[in-house]
Amino acid sequence: MFKIATITGAGISKASGVPTFEERGDLRDKLSREFFESSPREFYDILLTMEAKIKLAKPNDAHLALAEFEVPIVTMNIDGLHHRAGSSNVVEIHGNLESVYCHSCNLDFDLNIIKENINCPECRRTLEPNVVLYGDMLPKFHEALETIGYTERLLVVGTSFYTSTVCELVDWAKFSNIPVDIINDNSETKVREYLKKYM
Repeated sequence: MFKIATITGAGISKASGVPTFEERGDLRDKLSREFFESSPREFYDILLTMEAKIKLAKPNDAHLALAEFEVPIVTMNIDGLHHRAGSSNVVEIHGNLESVYCHSCNLDFDLNIIKENINCPECRRTLEPNVVLYGDMLPKFHEALETIGYTERLLVVGTSFYTSTVCELVDWAKFSNIPVDIINDNSETKVREYLKKYM
């Protein structure tokens, strides 16, 4: 049993210089299955722009505190900052920007391959992102539920509750009588204080 588990959203990375969805205009619409299938090249150009910005970001003290206290994390984020902070127990429920893959060949490729070509070098099929898009199923949803169901207390950090994913996970915790605490503002200073109090 974990003392604390956490769900993190885009707000935790804001202090690291990664813009939230609210600050990115119509980005949510373009991270959809429909947009990917209709405009794959434009979709991947957007993903590469995101990746370039994320590469410049560094974990802030909220990421570092969660790593130091070894708190299990379910993250909505695809920025990889929890791993870079040193966390090992991370469920990236929406995937990450590390790779793309081919359904037909069952092969993974580094994300950089799409700078040259968005098609599989083996079969020419359009490569798929390792990111869960709006309209996709969540392959790691049950893993996230297991993490949350195995904790005494749930901390939710930096989420607008826009996606049904985080709402369902928090509802599951409440249904299981797990206390839920929310930090949405100044998480880069408040998370460490919270963990010192409850760990």
